[in-house]
Amino acid sequence: MKTRSIEILDPESGLFVSLTSGGNGAIMLGEDVVAAAPIPANGLDPLVDGSPLELETEHGELAVSIESTGEPISFDGELTGRREASLVKAQGRLVHRDQEIGLDCRGVLHRREEDAPETAGLSRDATIILADGGLICIAAAAPEGDFDHGDEETVAAITHPGGYIEFDEVLLSTEYDTAGRQRRATLELWPATDEVAALHGAGSVIAGCTAKVGGSTINTALFRWSLDGHLGLGRYEITRPAAVAVA
Repeated sequence: MKTRSIEILDPESGLFVSLTSGGNGAIMLGEDVVAAAPIPANGLDPLVDGSPLELETEHGELAVSIESTGEPISFDGELTGRREASLVKAQGRLVHRDQEIGLDCRGVLHRREEDAPETAGLSRDATIILADGGLICIAAAAPEGDFDHGDEETVAAITHPGGYIEFDEVLLSTEYDTAGRQRRATLELWPATDEVAALHGAGSVIAGCTAKVGGSTINTALFRWSLDGHLGLGRYEITRPAAVAVA
């Protein structure tokens, strides 16, 4: 597998980093976008577990080391493809203008099968780093062209200090602003086993940015989530081909 994307979150400083190979790359500090630029296809291939991440911005630099922690989440969907997501520990610093911020925070490293084709239709990817140490990943992909919601494939799982749970049924509903950017979302997750209760929650945007890459519109946002009293933060990214309208 090769690195598809990485996100880093530091609630203390407000830092949010989201980098996607062949897609959007952004560094946000609070509600300010510090840097934003497309990432070339295969641009994150050198980034693996245990390697450094170093980026220059217009007014400084980001330099962190990446180390995975805990059990990875694995998917193998017909439309979403074969992929993994792992919690990581990120340590280093962010220099922005005259400010230097020490970082010791968490993030998520996403990997995909080496020869996996890119999704031609609408895709939605959400991660939730839970305050109690867990990770929830949701991936949704639709077939190319016009589609009904029932045609969209959505998969989800949670890895947690208490165990690993896959979900049989996933509902991710999104509200958009007038520009088509995700603002709020509701989430319902039904586990594959009757021994675990379903999860219900909602999220709202903290910060975000939009990029045009290869004819597609990519909206990348940092969301704050609450699921049955469990709090979390994470990226919610929607990639919409030019011919696909807001759904």
